[in-house]
Amino acid sequence: MLPPPRLFPYGAPHFDLLAALPLMVFTLASLAEATGQTVLTSEAVGRTPDPARDVPRTARADAVASLGAGLLGGTVMVTSAENIGIVQLTGVRSRFVTATAGALLVLGGLLAPVTRLLAALPAPVVGGAALVVYAVIAAMGIALLHRADLGDRTSAAVVALSLLAGLLPLLAPRLYAPLPGWAHTLLGSGVPAAALTATALSALSGRLGAERRTAASAAGRAPGPPGVRRRTSASS
Repeated sequence: MLPPPRLFPYGAPHFDLLAALPLMVFTLASLAEATGQTVLTSEAVGRTPDPARDVPRTARADAVASLGAGLLGGTVMVTSAENIGIVQLTGVRSRFVTATAGALLVLGGLLAPVTRLLAALPAPVVGGAALVVYAVIAAMGIALLHRADLGDRTSAAVVALSLLAGLLPLLAPRLYAPLPGWAHTLLGSGVPAAALTATALSALSGRLGAERRTAASAAGRAPGPPGVRRRTSASS
């Protein structure tokens, strides 16, 4: 049996602002990713998505799991997109199955024979299963994008540039090599790069759209004196 995990295996926590900033930005990108995953998971299990209710719960669960992982020397924990594909493929929607799988993972981490058995799985088997799961996730993502109003030029530009930012690390792996280490960590992975690009462009387009609507409203419907209804050109 493997030794149990120790509390603070790397020593007492030490806060470093320069080291924390990239992780904070990466966490924001993970939150954006968790939003889409939460919606897709709700649909995969037959629930009506309610992002205002479900996404904060998912974020809090990730935060608690990340805190526990940090205490035991682990990394930041985020929602796993593979689970969506597995649920969609198998049709198994029971939370008890999820809890049982978690217990098996804990046993696998504590019992050396189980760990060796998992490590003995042939790479082609693992790769083939992962390929199918990720293909299902891609199909669900395409279906989610299909609901967006891509006929609108702004929305189409946001989607196109976000996909481009996510594919650049694969198409040009050395593109961000000259940048500092923290920037390479954020932009060198497709998921954070696409999430950050989509978030920034959506916020910018929403702000510009609100300003245009406010300007158009002020120019076309200037308020008249109280109690007096403005007449249209047709009525005049």
